[in-house]
Amino acid sequence: MKPLAFELLVLCSVLAATSPSRAAEFYRWTDQNGVVHFTDNLHNIPEKQRPGAKRIRGKETPREPETAKPAAPSKVSVPFEKNGSIVIVDARVNGKASAKLIVDTGASYTMISSAMARELGIEADPGRRTVPFHTANGIIQAPLADLESVAVGGVEVKNLTAAIHDALPNTRVAGLLGLNFLSNFRMDIDTEKGLLHLEKK
Repeated sequence: MKPLAFELLVLCSVLAATSPSRAAEFYRWTDQNGVVHFTDNLHNIPEKQRPGAKRIRGKETPREPETAKPAAPSKVSVPFEKNGSIVIVDARVNGKASAKLIVDTGASYTMISSAMARELGIEADPGRRTVPFHTANGIIQAPLADLESVAVGGVEVKNLTAAIHDALPNTRVAGLLGLNFLSNFRMDIDTEKGLLHLEKK
């Protein structure tokens, strides 16, 4: 006959293979040679040994509670770069691309460069709707694209429309943060501390 330690090892192996969220049921039976077996299926036991099989109910393992995702902040203070009267902040577009954007309350739409659009996998489409933009060289027609999200300092606006154009001479800057983003927040620019305060309306 097999030692008890072997029986326990077999039982542990069977327990480990079952779903942790439900109480498992097993059968303990001894064959004609006196060897002890464990199974979770009664049909695995030969008919002659079934009357002597003992039912074992495993302990139920409670599910671990799901970790709640932290709530998105409703108010943030974001450090910014200043270039003359221009305020530049770090943003995250579509949750994957980092971009430096100029805070521009005079722009109706957020704008991204052609390079940023390519990085996001947004392809040029001649049939896209356009919007007029005032630039140093006059009025241009910029195509529009729908972004999944734009986030600054942890606050996020989803399903945001953005214009695509290379209107900015500074290649470090990937575009403008326009009113269709900024109007979702109460905004304050603290020039002394170099902070942009955004609070969701």
